[in-house]
Amino acid sequence: MKLKEIFHSGKDREILIHDSMGSFEELWEIKGGFIEEPNYRRGGWSGIILHEIRLQNGLSLKIIIKRQENHTYKSLMHPVRGTPTLFREYSNICQLEKYAIPTLEPLYYGERRTGGNIQAVLVIRFLEGYKNLDEVLNEAGENEIYGQNSIIDSLSGMLARVHSYRFQHSCLYGKHIFVKTEKEGSPDIRLIDLEKMHFGLSRFSVAVHDLGALFRHSRWPGDDIWNLFIESYLSKAGLGRKAKKLYKALDKKIGKKISKSRKKD
Repeated sequence: MKLKEIFHSGKDREILIHDSMGSFEELWEIKGGFIEEPNYRRGGWSGIILHEIRLQNGLSLKIIIKRQENHTYKSLMHPVRGTPTLFREYSNICQLEKYAIPTLEPLYYGERRTGGNIQAVLVIRFLEGYKNLDEVLNEAGENEIYGQNSIIDSLSGMLARVHSYRFQHSCLYGKHIFVKTEKEGSPDIRLIDLEKMHFGLSRFSVAVHDLGALFRHSRWPGDDIWNLFIESYLSKAGLGRKAKKLYKALDKKIGKKISKSRKKD
């Protein structure tokens, strides 16, 4: 049996050990219902459990435990048997952390190869008080703590930073962007579901791919909100000179014309 374990920090290790979850075996054996049906594909399965642990100070902490078996992708290190997709997600979380881009907060990653199977576990903090972008945009205006302009401004700035490093999320849907709003201050926005994130060829190419997906797979309240977002994104990404080119590429990606008011300029 081959085992690899990574505690994200010494404090995270203490938290898990205190609640008898300081090893791969203990995390793999935790009982509890999956919060959604396990995903069976790529010759294996992957599932998510919501769990609550007790901290040393007596308070509780909600965590997400992701577990998978034989759910892999081919890599240079393992071109035949593959590498767990959870490892790619953990690696991408670390990449975003390196550049101070808000995302998930991991505590632990582990994997083992035993009996011809590849098993992996990723433990992350539960994002308490967050909602996905689709929910928040549609609630904007109905409650004083929500403001579409502030959400759009924060979202466009965060995505401009992501693309400035040529990171392509590859599944940039509204349900994969988590938002926490407060009465004061800017919304806190987190990118999740990072299993497919990778480096793109250029900042422009990753923008076209991700923004096209964001338009198609998100519930925008109206074209005016989408136009506001694109205008803000172009400004923050420094792509103003390529505005017409970006709109044209997005039209082709999406399959219809969008942002008509800007393209008439």
